Amino acid sequence: MTVNLYLPSPPTVFGFDHSTQNLWDQAWKQWAAKLPRNIERLVYFDGKNKLKDLRISIPPELRNDLNVVSGWAEKAVTEPANRTIWEGMLDEDGSTDPFGLDEILYRNRYQVEFPQAVRSSMTYSCAFQSATPGDVQSGEPEVLIMHHSAMWATGLWDKRRRELSAGFIVGAVDNLGAPTEITFMLPLETYICRKGAAGWVLVSRIPNPIRRVALELLPVAPDLDRPFGRARVDRRVMSIVDRVVRGGSRLDVHSEAFSAMKLFLLGADEAMFKDDQGNTIPMWSFYMARFNALGLNEEGEKPTIEQVSAESPEPHIATLRQYASEFSGHTGVPLGSLGIAQENPESADAKNVAREDVFYMVKQQHAVYGLAKKRTFENAVMIRDRTTEPPEGMARLELLWRRPDHASDAALADAGMKQVTAAELQGTETGMRMIGMTEARIRQAIAEKRRAASGTVLDRLATGGEQGEGSDEAVRQAQVSKAQLEALGVGVRAGADPADVAERVGLAGIKMTGAVPVSLRMPQEDATGLEEK
Repeated sequence: MTVNLYLPSPPTVFGFDHSTQNLWDQAWKQWAAKLPRNIERLVYFDGKNKLKDLRISIPPELRNDLNVVSGWAEKAVTEPANRTIWEGMLDEDGSTDPFGLDEILYRNRYQVEFPQAVRSSMTYSCAFQSATPGDVQSGEPEVLIMHHSAMWATGLWDKRRRELSAGFIVGAVDNLGAPTEITFMLPLETYICRKGAAGWVLVSRIPNPIRRVALELLPVAPDLDRPFGRARVDRRVMSIVDRVVRGGSRLDVHSEAFSAMKLFLLGADEAMFKDDQGNTIPMWSFYMARFNALGLNEEGEKPTIEQVSAESPEPHIATLRQYASEFSGHTGVPLGSLGIAQENPESADAKNVAREDVFYMVKQQHAVYGLAKKRTFENAVMIRDRTTEPPEGMARLELLWRRPDHASDAALADAGMKQVTAAELQGTETGMRMIGMTEARIRQAIAEKRRAASGTVLDRLATGGEQGEGSDEAVRQAQVSKAQLEALGVGVRAGADPADVAERVGLAGIKMTGAVPVSLRMPQEDATGLEEK
């Protein structure tokens, strides 16, 4: 189907200068030109595309009643999108939050909204990510990170700077879907424009503190000729889905037409199918009656019945299987995921082989999405810190992505352990990541190791530490304290007065509980007083 929409030419905005109006016109035309195709892709993604009947094999009476739906277009998107999972970031020193971004991302529900942006970008070919100052007084976070669908946003691409030179975001529409509020973003200023009774008016002019367009492009499989990427719901996917819907409709018609036994009654007279009043007897009554009687016809011949066998639906099923093979070859979605049953079910390895194209695509998207993420994070930090330069070290920030093959925990741990052993990384954070541990588990394991190490450090230093030249003063003091406590224990166990022993070994003033070793006997009155304490 082709969506035909009427969108007016770019309106003149009262308050724009000539150069700003020109950029506005370009952005408006680009958005309006892409909107019909994007709506069409959404229709296919939602399975709402209508039957494209060739008027050959489907009866006209059934054409509007058949409601065959295909979810294959959605599979083309969700198969790679569900394998594009961002897990966090690391700087050169191994810190998981080097720029204090965790709080900003949490306040913006980033872990929830970024996967939505991935699905949107794969549906329409791209999505957009913005970072702007938030309205704190109204409850917004200090830095507002938003994701925008290509249905309601676009931008002008600067090939030399390899970034957007202008951003165009539709903020509100009327009942007919026409824009009534648009945010227009330029490097130095952001404009809020609204449609009023007299036309479009510039209602707010906001200085841009970071001095570059705070809208980042999230394209899918971009190339030099198409920097905004290529949609997963492309023309080939839509063509195959149309054929699948027709094939499914033909199969339904076949099933309905041959579900009842087909009979030919030869030599019957028309009068045999009328009652005594001359009314035609419904054929369904003949089908359902337990006993029917027919007389001889006008020629005196006895009517005969012949049965016609129903044709097999296998040709229709084979056609659908062929469509599935074409779709799988184009999108990398295995046949099993398309609902195609096979005599020999696919093994896990066979499914991974079928998904190899998807795995390669997802790995490439890690780099594409990663660059946009870093720039968005730079914008967020600059807005928060009120600076005009990106933070030092952001370019070297490493983004962590989950493996797209979704390997089992056992397989991942086995492969990772071999690499960890070869590289002698046992017990390190890097080694833990290689065997598949999550960041939360890694932090928990490190904390437990530190607690265990701190519990034995005194004994380890006192018994195994060497007092060489330049030894740390804390190590020496720990050894002295341990020796003093041991001497105090020996004196008390020998029956000497604890205060006197403490003074002699250099621990004068140490607080005593009054308890004595069980090998010593106290006077009855002293023991009673101790229990009362």
